[in-house]
Amino acid sequence: MKSDFRKELIRSNDAIQEPDSKLRKVLTAKGHNTKTAYVLHWIPEQLEDLYTVLISGSYLVDVEIAKYDNSKPPIVERSELKSYMHGLSKSNQVRLAVAKDLACTIT
Repeated sequence: MKSDFRKELIRSNDAIQEPDSKLRKVLTAKGHNTKTAYVLHWIPEQLEDLYTVLISGSYLVDVEIAKYDNSKPPIVERSELKSYMHGLSKSNQVRLAVAKDLACTIT
């Protein structure tokens, strides 16, 4: 399970680093460093994409990006790990631990 999460999280960071990544553009515009950003959750809704991203292993950013309406600004909300971890399932605790480990090993 850990190795699957690790691969998935590395792929998420690779996708964020792509030059045309909407998520990277939004995070960077809000002052977040994307070098060690990992998508913990992605929910593709009908009209928007919802992301929960771990930034530098220390805090989370929830991002909502409209799929079709480019005039609608993205919604970006920062939250702390402590509040996120409250009531987190075992599987998501492992995913978070792996993401934090990845963030700490990349310099």
